[in-house]
Amino acid sequence: MRLDRALAQWLPGELGRDLSKSAIRRLVMAGAVLLDGRPVRRPGLPLQAGHRLEARIDLARTFPGPGVVEGGPAIEILYEDAWLLAVAKPAGLLVHATADRRRPDLFTLLRDALSARSGGRPVSEPYLGLHHRLDVDTSGVMLFTIDPTANASLARAFADHQVEKVYRALVARSAVVLPDTWIERTPLALAGAGRRARMRAAAGGLTAETAFTIRQRLGAALLIEARPAGGRKHQIRAHLAIGGLPILGDTRYGGAETIAGAPVGRVMLHAWALRLRHPVTGTPLEIGCPYPDDFRGLLTALGRSLDTPHASR
Repeated sequence: MRLDRALAQWLPGELGRDLSKSAIRRLVMAGAVLLDGRPVRRPGLPLQAGHRLEARIDLARTFPGPGVVEGGPAIEILYEDAWLLAVAKPAGLLVHATADRRRPDLFTLLRDALSARSGGRPVSEPYLGLHHRLDVDTSGVMLFTIDPTANASLARAFADHQVEKVYRALVARSAVVLPDTWIERTPLALAGAGRRARMRAAAGGLTAETAFTIRQRLGAALLIEARPAGGRKHQIRAHLAIGGLPILGDTRYGGAETIAGAPVGRVMLHAWALRLRHPVTGTPLEIGCPYPDDFRGLLTALGRSLDTPHASR
């Protein structure tokens, strides 16, 4: 039997968690596996009867669980297993690199953090797959693949709208009496260019649908939960603006920059949770992201009692 196959049969039971082929290969290449007391770095090495295997694994380093990615803005790890990595994207941070290399981006920070974690020992750059995006001013949960075997299933889940995306937004309270729940179904098309570009209701646009729920009425503001079906550009922002409820701080769509005397420093939109079936194991997975400090501070100023999402499987 090959070394990597023997490890695949043995280690998951000892560690109490699944291990992907690439994770096992990383452990071997890092020298964490000993054969008869000596490090072996050949995953495909054939084993013989009587060989003794040892695996020296620092669980906190190999499977860190909740923590912080260093080397840039503080990025909290919300969930990690052998195939997936979910983090809390800070507001103001780009998701991926642009032509301006001076601007930090989440993808590069995470890839560098994965490389630093491995000590640079793997033979290739650590893998990181991007499957969805958030606007630069939007905070909240983002999910990546760290093993290519999860890519096809996760990409299909996003394409087929099998990933439930839950957002929270703060808006100024309207004089119009609103129901607790409603659905906005509007054809949207992009108008303008650059920083002035915005999505507008247009007869020739592609129809987008978002379900809204008022989570709490806060005097001068509303805390609204949004569940978009699909992922058109600025979909939630545009749908709320069309309904006369532009998000606080979203000046592009008419959002106020102050509320009840408190300043609003950015678009108050937060990716609260993702719900899906694990692309490899098939188990239900819910990954939640607590409010960042600015969102929490504004809620507190408005008198909101805070609730907290969670990650579960």
